[in-house]
Amino acid sequence: ISNGEGIISVGVETFDSIVSIEGFPILTKIDVEGFETEVLKGMENSLRSNQLKAVIIELNGSGQRYGYDESWVHELLLKNEFRAYIYEPFSRKLELTERSGANNTIYIRDIEFVKERIKMAKKVNIFSEYI
Repeated sequence: ISNGEGIISVGVETFDSIVSIEGFPILTKIDVEGFETEVLKGMENSLRSNQLKAVIIELNGSGQRYGYDESWVHELLLKNEFRAYIYEPFSRKLELTERSGANNTIYIRDIEFVKERIKMAKKVNIFSEYI
């Protein structure tokens, strides 16, 4: 809804409220340009659920401009039994890391499940190379 000043109001729902209706994903990608803290606050129940196997998130410092400490995000995910990995798509390798990267970091709770999914995934053609 526009107020005539170029501002548009939009409705907001928590992740927990959406999955209570739609069901749990096994993987979710969070890319909200600095508002990761707020998204995770709305995922309290989901983060504890073993149904959620992995979370991909980009922590690139943009949270600081809104007063958020991105190390809190990293620690929250670790506290909920996720571990941080870097994924190399061309080799399909996961590498455990101690901290979030400047790009996408995949936080995995069930590493064996994820490794099996990677192993079974069909190869895709990217720039004339199958990965």
